[in-house]
Amino acid sequence: MEEIQITFKSINVDETVRFGEKLGRLLVPGDVIALIGDLGAGKTTLVKGIARGLGVEDKRAIKSPTFSLVHFYKGRIPVYHFDAYRLKEIHDMIDIGSDEMIFGNGVSIIEWADKVFGCLPKQYLKITLTAISENERNIEIYGYGEHYRIILHKIKTI
Repeated sequence: MEEIQITFKSINVDETVRFGEKLGRLLVPGDVIALIGDLGAGKTTLVKGIARGLGVEDKRAIKSPTFSLVHFYKGRIPVYHFDAYRLKEIHDMIDIGSDEMIFGNGVSIIEWADKVFGCLPKQYLKITLTAISENERNIEIYGYGEHYRIILHKIKTI
């Protein structure tokens, strides 16, 4: 049963980063974030904020791993940043060893997650970004599992 838990409207890049930072502060080892959105929707911008909230110091290091498929960032918790855009099928994601990272002790953030839903655990946070204008974004957040519902409740109160 899928239910929209939060819809947030970001009016600029800085607000999207700040929202991601708040979310990043709430994440714990083993968390999985599935990002969905068209090209230019703000997925990588949101990842920059999440990484900052997870203690990744150099936000310039955060880039979409389109060609390498996954980047690793060192923060208070290891961060695995995947980009499934170029993948043809779920097996391509598995072939890069994603299961060891997704089911490991870091935080996994997967851009274009709609291409690899079969690789995700049963419990995860799904975030859909939609461009409204050049600067504005709609951010819809779904929590699958009690842990993520708690995170969403905390985000509402921050």
